[in-house]
Amino acid sequence: MESVLQEQPAIYCATAPEDSTPVSEEVSRMAHEAVKNFHECFWWWNAEAPITTRADVRAVVESLRESGGHRAWWTAQAIHKCL
Repeated sequence: MESVLQEQPAIYCATAPEDSTPVSEEVSRMAHEAVKNFHECFWWWNAEAPITTRADVRAVVESLRESGGHRAWWTAQAIHKCL
C-alpha cells in the first residue's frame, strides 16, 4: 500500500513574512484597551501608536503573554480569538 504522506524538507532559520493584513476596528479597539489597561506590559510601547495590522495585534498578544499575569493571558486569548 502506498503512503499518502510525503516528507517535507526542513527549513531552518526561516521567519514568517510580516503580516500587514488590516484588522477590524473591534480588534484594534481591544488591542488599544489592552495596551492601556496593562501598561506594565507595554513600557516600551507608545500608547497612541496605531494598531492596524495583524502583526501589530500579534505583538500586543505576545507582550501580554510574556509580561502579564492571568488577566493579561485571558485578555490575550480573547484578542487572539478575534484574529
